[in-house]
Parts: sequence; structure tokens; C-alpha cells
Amino acid sequence: MATEFRFRLNGDIMPEIFIQQKTVAGEPTGEREIAVNVDGLGWITLDDNSNLDPALPHFILEYRDETAWALIPLEICRTMKDKGWNRVSPQELIAILESEGAIQRI
Repeated sequence: MATEFRFRLNGDIMPEIFIQQKTVAGEPTGEREIAVNVDGLGWITLDDNSNLDPALPHFILEYRDETAWALIPLEICRTMKDKGWNRVSPQELIAILESEGAIQRI
């Protein structure tokens, strides 16, 4: 059975994410990046925010393994502070999706 995932960006559910080949000046770099469709903005790519001034807003990317979440008893789910959400960087999420077989390694 395939693992189902749900994604949030800054607390908002993202109905889909797109894993794409990263390019610089139109040339592929051999790395992947995550793009999301944000209402009012369109498709944007996410980075790890490492180049941003700490005073500026940062992306908060989270995922939840819905398959595992469904196995947790409801009484425990209600008491969990994080509700099963895990904060990750875009590269960490790509590695998790690869390890779960949700996307193929390149």
C-alpha cells in the first residue's frame, strides 16, 4: 500500500506540490526543487531560506504521513500538539518522498 502524504506551507494545506528539476540560467543542475501553487501568486519554488535575513518571513513547509496518522487512535490524535505535522526543509521533504517511493531517485 502506498503512503499518502499531505503538505502545508505556512499553515495552509497545499492540494499539490510539484517536484521539478532545478535550473540555473536555463541549465539543469542535477538537483530537485519543490514548487507550489499559491493562490494569488501562482507557482513558486521553495528554498531552505538560508539566504534570507532572519527578520524576513520564511517558508514553513510541513508534511504529514496520512497513512500512519490514520492508524493512531482518535483519543491520542486529539491530544497531540503537532497533530502529526512534521516541519522540514524542501530538500528533506524530497529525500523523505524518495525513501518512501513516492518519487523516484535521480
